[in-house]
Amino acid sequence: MKKYAFLLVVLIVVLTSCSYEPGVSEAYNKYRFKDGVVTVSVPGWLIHLAAGFTELDETERELLESIDKVKVIAVDDDELNRRIDLHEEFYQQIHDRKEYEELLVVRDEDESVTIFGIMDDESVIREMLILVGGDDNAMVYIKGEIRPEILNDKIDLTNPDRFLSLNF
Repeated sequence: MKKYAFLLVVLIVVLTSCSYEPGVSEAYNKYRFKDGVVTVSVPGWLIHLAAGFTELDETERELLESIDKVKVIAVDDDELNRRIDLHEEFYQQIHDRKEYEELLVVRDEDESVTIFGIMDDESVIREMLILVGGDDNAMVYIKGEIRPEILNDKIDLTNPDRFLSLNF
């Protein structure tokens, strides 16, 4: 009986830890073993652990503690960057599912950046997806409970030389 109880607990843990994020899972599975692509997946418990061991101010610690998962795909190879465009490849797929709302869109002749989000009724960001394509290709997926006032303290949009200047 103990063996079945243990197997049931393991099965529940595995099933609850598996998740499927539209667009993110497809991109992660397609590119995670390609040469020239860096993929990183960081679980929330590790992020929370890091928040406790580093010297951060209160807002920075609060931001890290509000994140439950991070997945990153970054194309590091110049040749591969010229052949693919993650934004072009996955934008329509994410947009058509209508699960994510477009929070920010930036189009330039050589770059496209879209930030998608899922927010609850209190404007808490539950999921955020940053999709970058063009000269550089990346996809960043963040899951958690991020309150906008935490981001307001850390993002400076007044710097004319950069798209976003984070004040960490």
